[in-house]
Amino acid sequence: MKLINLLFIALAISPLHLLANDKDDDDTVKVVYQCDFPEAERVHLMLNTINNAVEYYNKNFIQYEIDIVALGPCLQYVMKDFNNTGFEEKPYITQGGPTGAGTRSRLKALQVDGGDKIKLYACKNTMDKNRVTDQQIEDYAITTPAGIVKIIDLQRSGYAYIKVK
Repeated sequence: MKLINLLFIALAISPLHLLANDKDDDDTVKVVYQCDFPEAERVHLMLNTINNAVEYYNKNFIQYEIDIVALGPCLQYVMKDFNNTGFEEKPYITQGGPTGAGTRSRLKALQVDGGDKIKLYACKNTMDKNRVTDQQIEDYAITTPAGIVKIIDLQRSGYAYIKVK
């Protein structure tokens, strides 16, 4: 009789144990990078850290969302056309860095590798101040009215904030 009682207790506790250890539906790692600097070296460092995170999360089957918000001088890195804007296309956009192909190809490769898990936002305020049209921004970039407000909103919704120094 004691064995049956122990078995009954074990069966009753097991589902409770499973429920207690059940992960939330939203265990997604969420990160937002603020990119507001002009230096190509810092952009490459930022992309290195993002690539390392993506590789780690993919290898370990961890769900993630990584957003990059480009504002101020960093907007140049998500532009495909510089004509009649306040920006000038620099050589580091298309050459240099760890791959030798520049920041543009690295950003595009990141978009391909991460798919919909990686979003890149372009600040509309910066675009307007520098006469940059929507057509001059890379197709993978999503415009947001104000880059800093986007960062604040993402942080308020649980995103970790990272800015490369």
